[in-house]
Amino acid sequence: MDLKNIFIVGAMGSGKSSIGKLFAQSCQKQFLDTDHEIENDSKLDITTIFEKYGEEEFRKKETKLLEELSGVENHVVATGGGIILKQENADIMKKMGMIVFLDIDLKTQIKRVKYRKHRPLLENTDLEKRLKILKSERDPIYNTIADYIIDVSRKDKKTVVEEIKNKLL
Repeated sequence: MDLKNIFIVGAMGSGKSSIGKLFAQSCQKQFLDTDHEIENDSKLDITTIFEKYGEEEFRKKETKLLEELSGVENHVVATGGGIILKQENADIMKKMGMIVFLDIDLKTQIKRVKYRKHRPLLENTDLEKRLKILKSERDPIYNTIADYIIDVSRKDKKTVVEEIKNKLL
């Protein structure tokens, strides 16, 4: 596979990190997770960044990280769910490689994120209502920027990795 980079986008719970990591291993590519990189760089977890500095500052950190990655090749990059909210980020990712959208239905997403901690956009809120809102805001953007869309609902990780490989190879 001679693609420069593959960016994995999608909603929380879609498996961006776990599927991205497996996909990278299966294709001998390096793996990078933007949320983990931001946490390492900031020495703070995502929830704390949101609490202390707000979502806008976090989005700026995502853009800065993408700009710093502009020279890398042969990477699979798992992104935060909201990275696509800034057109600048989508443009950077498009220039650097392919974008794969891991689409997930609401029912499956709720099952996957229900008991997870460290989801600042879901704290103190009606989970289903909040996920519906995020889905309605973000899915049209994911669909617009994605080179490939993979439905991950009710599929195991290995199946999804194989689907991505089949689309990209």
